[in-house]
This record gives sequence, structure tokens and C-alpha cells, in this order.
Amino acid sequence: MAWGVKGQRAVVDFSPKPTSSERLVAGVVTRLDDGGVSYTCAIDKRKAEHAFGQDGALFYNVAFTLCESLASHWRTLPDANAWAPPFAGARMADLSRCNGRTATDVQHLMLQRVSAMYTLMQAYQMATTVRETGIVEKVRNAIRRDRNSEHLVKRFSRELHLGDEAQSLKVDFLGQHYACYFLQITHSARGLEANTERAFGKLYELAALQRFIKKPRKSLGLLDDERPDKFELVMVGQRTDAVQRRAIYQVEALADKGQVIARTLASASAAAEHLANFERQAA
Repeated sequence: MAWGVKGQRAVVDFSPKPTSSERLVAGVVTRLDDGGVSYTCAIDKRKAEHAFGQDGALFYNVAFTLCESLASHWRTLPDANAWAPPFAGARMADLSRCNGRTATDVQHLMLQRVSAMYTLMQAYQMATTVRETGIVEKVRNAIRRDRNSEHLVKRFSRELHLGDEAQSLKVDFLGQHYACYFLQITHSARGLEANTERAFGKLYELAALQRFIKKPRKSLGLLDDERPDKFELVMVGQRTDAVQRRAIYQVEALADKGQVIARTLASASAAAEHLANFERQAA
């Protein structure tokens, strides 16, 4: 049987943490003898985001950047060993001759051998895994269904520009008089730690938002009528549930009551009603 293509293949991997000895495969890059360069990431973008949310998207971006970096190098220089990885901890883990029916077949075959994540992604079925809609989107949908409040839809997920070198601050809701972040309280005892970490991050961003609002810059991106004076972390959960009650108490202990209010409401609909009522009352 005559092989269709011949060339070199390189496995790219990286360490997820500076202090970790674990290696994660980013993908396989091939350079054929005719000069053609291509690659396959070990991570499927859609499946990774579906399974792991923002963490999955971040993992894919790292894998894509590493593969694209080596491919770009290989398109101009035939010596793969001269490649300089763009990230510390990244490397070309294996470089060898290859042949196969197509370059894609070569890449997939190698990934099946070296990447457990690739194998898992191949078996992962999006249709059988349903991710819960985010709490921000649930509240926004509830607002959209109320004709008296639907004008507030545009004020969800606002991004404020903090400067050329700084990452934008994304605010769950930024109204004329009221600003808030939402937190879906965990239903699982195993999720308590993650719930607390998310709450800490949201409280930090809420406190930062207050500081920016007090001394707004023209470049911040605020609309002319956006000068909220009430800031809240709105938690959606039930105090009657033992696990959720514990999680709520943990968040309330974190909140600086002199700066922000941590409020608990029973549902996304209740959160939407509270938000709309406060905007109307304050106006």
C-alpha cells in the first residue's frame, strides 16, 4: 500500500502551572516533504466550552496559540528545533518522521496515542450533557419578558474600559441608579469552595466598580445616565436548603457591609423583579 504523504510531525505540550510536573498535550503539527504545514489541536473548542465553560475556552486558546506558533515558524524555517515557544513551560515534546494517507490522519493518529484529553473529547457527546443557563442570562430573560422593564435588557453584561493596558471590567447589570453582580448559589456540598471563590471575585469587582463610578473617566465607557449609587451582590438561592444556607452565610461573611449589600433572592424571576423595582423607585 502506498502512503499518500510523508514528512515530520511534532507533538507540542505544556505545563498548566509553573510549579507542576504535569504535561498537557496542546496538539500535533506536521510539515510534509512538499512544504505543507498544518496542525490539529488536542482540544475541541466547542466541546471544551460546553463541558468546562470559560476554563475550557481558556485551555483551547492556549493549545491553539502553541500549535499556531510552531506552524508559523515551520512555514518559514525547516528546522523545528529552532522554534521558541511563546509560553514558559511549553515545549516540542516529540519530533519524528511520519507517513500516512493524509496529514490530518497522521495528526489524529498521534493524538490518539499521546493525549488522554483528545480521547475524552472524541467520546464527549454534547447532546447528552446539558449545561445550566447562566444566572445572568436567566435574569435577563426574565426582564425581557416584562414589557415594563424590557428597556433594561441592554444594561446587562456591560463592559467598562479601564485603559489600553487593562482588561475590561464586565458588569452583570449596570443601570442608571443600581448596579449588581449575580451569583447562583451552589446546590452541592462539593461546590462550596468554588462558590465562595466566585463570590469573592464578584465582591472584589463590585468594590472596584464603586471606585470607578465615584471618579469616572471619559474613557470608561459609561452612558450619560449611568451613575448608580446602589451596589449589590444578588445571590439566587434558598435559605431553607441546608447546603445553600451554608453557602449564603459564607458569602455574607465575606461582604463588607459598609460598601456592598449581599442580598439573597429565591429565583431569577425574583432577582429580575427586585432589579426592575429598584430602578423605577430610584428614578
